[in-house]
Amino acid sequence: MLESIKSILTLKSTDKDIADNNFELALAKLNALIRQDFRPSVTYLKRGKLCAKLLMSDDAYSDFTYIIEHCADKKEAYFERAFLNFEISNCYEAITDCNMILSNDENNFAVKRIKLLSLIYSKQDKFAYEYIRTIFLNSKYKAIQFLFNEVAMVLANDEYSKGLKLLEIIEYIDKDNPIKLLKEATIYGFVGQSEKQEEILKRIDSVFPKYFVSHFRFTDMYQQKDLLEICFLLELSIFDKHKMFLYPMKVLEGYKKHLEGHITDAKYCFEEAININPTKPEGYVLLAQTLQLMSGYENPELKKEAENNYKIAESIYLKENLPNKAEDMRRQIKHLNSSLSLT
Repeated sequence: MLESIKSILTLKSTDKDIADNNFELALAKLNALIRQDFRPSVTYLKRGKLCAKLLMSDDAYSDFTYIIEHCADKKEAYFERAFLNFEISNCYEAITDCNMILSNDENNFAVKRIKLLSLIYSKQDKFAYEYIRTIFLNSKYKAIQFLFNEVAMVLANDEYSKGLKLLEIIEYIDKDNPIKLLKEATIYGFVGQSEKQEEILKRIDSVFPKYFVSHFRFTDMYQQKDLLEICFLLELSIFDKHKMFLYPMKVLEGYKKHLEGHITDAKYCFEEAININPTKPEGYVLLAQTLQLMSGYENPELKKEAENNYKIAESIYLKENLPNKAEDMRRQIKHLNSSLSLT
C-alpha cells in the first residue's frame, strides 16, 4: 500500500518536472515506474509523450505501440502515434492509425485533420479531394478556409513545399482562386524564384475579372451565398485594381452587415451602391428590404421609402425585360402595405 502511494506521488511529480523543463529527471522517474510495471497504460503514454517532445521519435513510437499491443485503454496512444507518424512524415502509417480511431470515433475532427493532411502530403490528391469534401459536407469555403489556415502554419515554419501542396488542393476545389494564386506567388518569392512569382502575379491580373463575375451572381444573392462566401468575395477587392467591381463589392458589404445584424450600416452600404450605379436594381431591392426591416411595418416614413425603392427596382426590371422580377417587386409592395393595414 505504501509503495503504491509512493508510486502515485512519483507519477504526479513528473508533471511538475516536465513543466519546469526538468526532462531528464522526469524521464528517470518514468523509467523507474515502468520497471516496476506500475500502471503501464499511463506511464508508457506519459513517457511516450515526453520522448516525442524531446524528438526521441523511435522511443516515443515504441511506447505508444506497446500500449496499443498490450493495454486495454489504447485510444489516446493511437492518437499520439498517429500524430507522431504525421510529424515524422510516416503518412501512410498515420492514415492507418487515423482510420482505427475514426472507426470508433467518426466525428473526431483532430484525427480527420491528420488523415486529410497525410493524404495531401503523401500526394494522394484524388483521395484528399474527396475526403475534404466529406469533412466539410461540400462547403467549399469552409474547406478553403481550413486549407488557408494550414498554409499559414506551415509557412510560419518555412515549410514551403508543404504550403504549395496544400494550395494545389485548393486548385481542385476552386480553380483560379486569386488568393490561392497570391499565396503561391508569395512562396515562390520566398524561395527566390522571381520569374515564377511574376508569372503567377500576371495570371492573377488576367483571371480575376472572369473569376469574380463567375462567382458573383445577383440572381442567387439572397438564397445561395452564406456569410463565409460573402466574406471571401469581399477579400477579393484587393485584386480590383481598376475599380471594375465597386458596385457589387458594396452590395456584398451591405449584405454581410445585414446578415450580421448591423442593419443601419447595411442601409448606408446599399445607399452607397446606388450612388455608384443607379441603373442596377439590386441595390434598391436590398435597401427596400432593409428599410422594411427597420420600420417594422410601423414607421410610415421608412415604409414609404421602402416602397419607393421597390418601385424603382420594378421599373428597372421592366426596362431589362424581366417581367417576373418586376411582378415580384409589386408583390413586395402589396405585402408591405397589407401588413400595415392589419394594425
